Amino acid sequence: MPESDYLNREQALEVLGIKAATLYSYVSRGFIRAIPQPGGRASFYLREDVEKAKARAEARAGHGPVAASAMRWGEPVIQTGITEITPQGPRYRARLATDLAREGAGFEGVAEYLWSGHFHDDIHSSPTIRWPSPPLPAPVPGWLQQAAQLHESAHILQLMSAVTVALGIAEGTRTERLASGATAVQSARRLIRALAGTFGFACRRQSFYALKEGESIVSGVLSALEHPEDAETHRALQQALVLCADHELNPTTFAARVAASTGADMHSCIGAALGAHFGSLVGSMPDKIEEMFATPVDEKAILATIKRLTEGARNPPGFNHPAYPKGDPRGILLIETAAAVARPHTREEVERMLAVLDTARQQFGTVPSIEMGLVVLTRALDLPCGSASGLFALGRSAGWVAHVLEQRLAGFLIRPRAKFV
Repeated sequence: MPESDYLNREQALEVLGIKAATLYSYVSRGFIRAIPQPGGRASFYLREDVEKAKARAEARAGHGPVAASAMRWGEPVIQTGITEITPQGPRYRARLATDLAREGAGFEGVAEYLWSGHFHDDIHSSPTIRWPSPPLPAPVPGWLQQAAQLHESAHILQLMSAVTVALGIAEGTRTERLASGATAVQSARRLIRALAGTFGFACRRQSFYALKEGESIVSGVLSALEHPEDAETHRALQQALVLCADHELNPTTFAARVAASTGADMHSCIGAALGAHFGSLVGSMPDKIEEMFATPVDEKAILATIKRLTEGARNPPGFNHPAYPKGDPRGILLIETAAAVARPHTREEVERMLAVLDTARQQFGTVPSIEMGLVVLTRALDLPCGSASGLFALGRSAGWVAHVLEQRLAGFLIRPRAKFV
């Protein structure tokens, strides 16, 4: 069976080994999403939903194959106290990410909450938590400048990987780090501030921006982009970073945990996550959305593309997150924010994007994901192309650090087995 994003009825019945009536029951109960085929002849069924339903059935029956299917949106394989995926979106420890975002929680405070489990009373104070920032080693900015010149359009995620490697080298050997008294959390704070500085390569500056002492991550990103900062823009980007901060055991987080289980240092673990994040199916997804919604937005062309992909049993970029059959709450919130903060010169483009999303939902049953929300928001704020991918990785770095710390406490090597065929 070809690896498409959707299955037709016969394929879904074959995978599940059930009758049509049971399949329709799964759909009516929200377990499996049905996407109407253009013309209304029949429906497609989202492959991830079908495979999750199969995994649940095998787990209840105690079948061995559940171990293999666990790698494909199956049953949980690692215990965590960091994030739980719920229909209302990810819950960071005891608090919904969407609630934290709406309440104006600061990114640094949310990161510390993910790392330690301690919820600061002043987490909503615009924020009062500031990370100290010792100066970067002198050669690092110049080295990054040279790395950026290796290609005329070096991607921001690649430059984030470069700064991660540079700081890892600069902090020295494990023995030297222990002797200096540096902790993993201190290294993480310094690294995330450096990741924010790479946004300087996404604008006319074309150089690394070193955040000033006491400058918040959001303010640093805006300074790096040479973008005017006001309360509305600051709050919108704060929301974006908070909503991106973690999403349980997604592929990039799993990569970080695998690296942590081997005893790798913090920089190597985040580097592993960034490498996985650069994949077109994960962190680079916003780039594909930006390409599809290229300025000026051509509504007819985009809807034709969505129709073509759906007819070919493929999922359009930025739609239908497997964890949220009724729509990704994170993406919905970001789109609401984008509509509210759109600038006079970006409002028309944003309205066209929103019209496409509404029509796609009505005609094809597609619902936007967080990646779509990031692109709409960055378009509304008139941020450079590539900013959505950068914000996704910058926000998610908080979760990667949390999982690295948790995996170290777990103290076991992640080493799945392969079945030779």
